[in-house]
Amino acid sequence: MNKENDLYKEKYELYDSLFTQNNIDGILKTVENFLNNPVFILDTSYRFISRSPLARDEISSTETHNEENYLLSDIVSLMKKDKCIDTIYKRTNSFFYYSDQSLIFCSIRINTLTIAYICVLQSNRKFKQEDLELTNILSNILSIQIQKEHLFISNSGLDEEYYLMDLLVNKIDNLEYAEKRLKHGNFSLDKNLLILSIPYKQKYEDYRHNFGLKQIIDGLKRIFGNCISTYHKDMIIFLISNSHQQVISESIKSSLLEFLKLNNLRCGISFVFENLSYIKDYFYQSINTLQLSSYMKINENLNYFEDYVEYYLFHMANNITNDLHKINLSTLVHPWIKKLIKFDEENKGELFITLKTYLENSRNANNTSSKLNIHRSTFFYRLNKIQSLLDTSFDNGNNLLKLELSFKLLSYKLHNYGKLNY
Repeated sequence: MNKENDLYKEKYELYDSLFTQNNIDGILKTVENFLNNPVFILDTSYRFISRSPLARDEISSTETHNEENYLLSDIVSLMKKDKCIDTIYKRTNSFFYYSDQSLIFCSIRINTLTIAYICVLQSNRKFKQEDLELTNILSNILSIQIQKEHLFISNSGLDEEYYLMDLLVNKIDNLEYAEKRLKHGNFSLDKNLLILSIPYKQKYEDYRHNFGLKQIIDGLKRIFGNCISTYHKDMIIFLISNSHQQVISESIKSSLLEFLKLNNLRCGISFVFENLSYIKDYFYQSINTLQLSSYMKINENLNYFEDYVEYYLFHMANNITNDLHKINLSTLVHPWIKKLIKFDEENKGELFITLKTYLENSRNANNTSSKLNIHRSTFFYRLNKIQSLLDTSFDNGNNLLKLELSFKLLSYKLHNYGKLNY
């Protein structure tokens, strides 16, 4: 009976700490008195949000990057391997986890979304079954306290939100001024740009008071690095910039895919582009990609517009409801084609006409060489040069199909309008 009374008293004091302490550090100090073990609070990027007094002395499991403390990479890898991370996101209650160390984990949720989690390390005393109950209560209390403290709210991003919204909604009448505005913040406007959109219905009219949404944005910003974001029409929208043609590298793609899966989210990704004047068209590429993937019942977390160009054209031709934005035809031409055109202009090359002739001649090397009046070795040199420049392989027939469609779009555009704008 005394044991039940003690647990009841501990629960009461823990709930009361929400009012008497009124901050996360104070709440953790209270719960540590009952658990008698270090308590860590981490966000979904494995960064430490807060630590109890005992946990602050525990440095063997932490590493520091950009003056922020994170869970050691080796531990993260082990947790992923053991499916521990998946369990944290799936379960609403705390659970024991045993590996090299004994731990308790529990997600912290806001509006059903996991925005952080609790980690209790067994070090001072062995765990008891009652510890799970206390950790569950701690999770509920921290969910409330995080919202009270506006922990994930930052005013530093407001300017970038307004800048990006202005680009997406209003007509750009002065490109130089638009680019200058973007450079006011920490965002670096590099050569290659990309729009990524994620559907997310939020509860509050002012999304900056939707803590789960803000946490998603902050988590993705850490993955993308150089980017700005905004929220518009139930969409989280990112403008990402990079000096490399592959704006989303394989490592970023891997982290992004994991983040989307864990949060049960999907995204639409535009073509890579360079000219901000056409940002609205590329934004609608990402939106249409999501609509088309849903329409075609393709359940993927990552959806690239380059895989949906022909379906977009089919859907537009068959569309009687006008529910799809009509994208400028120039922006439907694959970035690879534009890269070849630019390379030839700068180097007086003939890569564009070589590839075009190759595709027009059913990918036959002899016929292409004859048509271009060049030696077969010269043709293969150019073809290898093209693949190297585009960082792709034509062994993948799907890549050539994409290019064939782009050449047809380009031919139609030039025939009707006389020039290609992008």
